Amino acid sequence: MVKTGGFANFATGEKKTGAVLLPTHFTTASQANKEGKQFGNLVRTYAAKSSKVMDENNQSLVDVTDAEMALTANDSFGYSSRFSATGDEHPLFDGQTLNMTDEQMDRLEDRLNTAQENGNILHEMAFSMRGDWLVENGLYDPGTKQLDQDRLKRAEQHIVQDLFDKGGAQPLGESPDDVIWFGAVHQDTDHLNMHIWYVKESKETRPSMLHKSGEPKGVIDFNAKKQAESKFRYELESDATKIKRADVYEAVGNYRSSIKKDTLSKLDETHRYTADLQKIFEVLPKDLRGRWKVGNTDSLVTDDASRMAPANRQMNQLIDKLLTHELKDDYQAFQATAQKMDGMMTATHGQQHQGPLKWSEKQDNRLRKELANGIYRQFNENFKDVPNDQQRKSATDQPFKKDKHGNFEKIRHANGIDNEPKNNQRKNDGNKKRMVHKKAVAPMGKMNKIAKKMTQQGKQEIKQMHLMLQDMDDSMSQNISDESLSRHI
Repeated sequence: MVKTGGFANFATGEKKTGAVLLPTHFTTASQANKEGKQFGNLVRTYAAKSSKVMDENNQSLVDVTDAEMALTANDSFGYSSRFSATGDEHPLFDGQTLNMTDEQMDRLEDRLNTAQENGNILHEMAFSMRGDWLVENGLYDPGTKQLDQDRLKRAEQHIVQDLFDKGGAQPLGESPDDVIWFGAVHQDTDHLNMHIWYVKESKETRPSMLHKSGEPKGVIDFNAKKQAESKFRYELESDATKIKRADVYEAVGNYRSSIKKDTLSKLDETHRYTADLQKIFEVLPKDLRGRWKVGNTDSLVTDDASRMAPANRQMNQLIDKLLTHELKDDYQAFQATAQKMDGMMTATHGQQHQGPLKWSEKQDNRLRKELANGIYRQFNENFKDVPNDQQRKSATDQPFKKDKHGNFEKIRHANGIDNEPKNNQRKNDGNKKRMVHKKAVAPMGKMNKIAKKMTQQGKQEIKQMHLMLQDMDDSMSQNISDESLSRHI
């Protein structure tokens, strides 16, 4: 950073660098010991140096109501501001206050020196902010040199815990109070710098946090660093900036939805697309019928590594044709709106390096993929019986209704899909009839044996019946004789 020779003389009008940058530096205990330095000396000899730190120009540049001020205090865990605090004397801050007292400064120095004695590494990070970004978000007034330091400090208080917890293989602290940190706002360079220093206090013994030499690791995960930078920036953005970005996101989403909604109807109704749809249908992998889709990629794969490549190549040509003719106006509006976000991201993150896709290009790929999947889903539907409206809406995620004379039905007829269920039904009916005629018939000889056996069984049953009747007659006769004898006696 360039020294300005004064306070709050921040450069404005810069657009090629990021709005917020986060360089990082590490100082090992062994390195500090060799140089005869102590971590605790930072507090007064560098962090609180009068040529760098001042609080006289600390002023809120956004008018807020009493209710909003109370809400801000709650969101900041009750941290006091410079203007309402009592006993605060220094612009340094930590997790408990925005302005530290002498007693807090002494305690901080002692703990930093203890961390050094335990062999730990001091982390230093600097949130470097562009002057025009500060102006746009109501943090800095270049005319009066006023700077909303309290708002900047609260934002840093909100994001540091993520750095402690996610920056290494394990959380830096082994208990809630095991990490010491403090920060300062430096105003003597062309970009505003907010420095934070943090270090583990207790001796590090966890293997994943140590080098083979036994010295603690001085690393910070890149993703954790970028997330902290993004969260810090979002905390400080004005409502106007957030609304402007949200409006672009919403407009791009609306254009994408409108284009997707109109695509199937335009393809079905417009004669010029009949041959294009037929070409795609003909090269679809037949063994994947009913399951055609782009796949888990950001764009349509067109090299032969994918079995869908031939269809995807034809699909790209069809989508280009569609977006050039029937959907031209909506597509051009979609592109222009997405490119607005490219400009906003350049202003926030700086000039993008060559190679990575711009946000608008990613959105274009997403649109084409979703259009392709919508058409593939409709081809999948062609292999089913004509669904009712609710089934069709669920299958395509669009209120699309095929025309009975439309292109999709033409493909259905041309490929004999309608005849398939009828052919299957006739085949099943024929099988049923054949099953009736082919029912096994017993040989004649076997049937004669069965009949003879049945006759013999019948004769035996008749003979048995005669015997039973005879027994009954004998019994009745015996009863009568006995009765007569009794009367004679």
